Amino acid sequence: MREWLERVRVVLCRPSHPGNIGAAARAMKTMGIVDLRLIAPERFPAPEAQWMATHADDVLASARVYAQLGDALSDCVTTFALSARTRE
Repeated sequence: MREWLERVRVVLCRPSHPGNIGAAARAMKTMGIVDLRLIAPERFPAPEAQWMATHADDVLASARVYAQLGDALSDCVTTFALSARTRE
């Protein structure tokens, strides 16, 4: 299972709040996933990300920032996308 999880990447596209980045890192760590990729985050690194990433500082420290989605997915074979509804 560990080998499979090492191939999973989580990509957050234009996250607007650093707390969400930290929460994602914490959830990833709980599941054994460590490859976090961020596309054009509004603020990162940020204290709020650290606060929300309880015990997942290593996931945040290794997170990579990309300018475009294609760059973050360039080494991926299969992708799945989810989107949130607008908050307005």
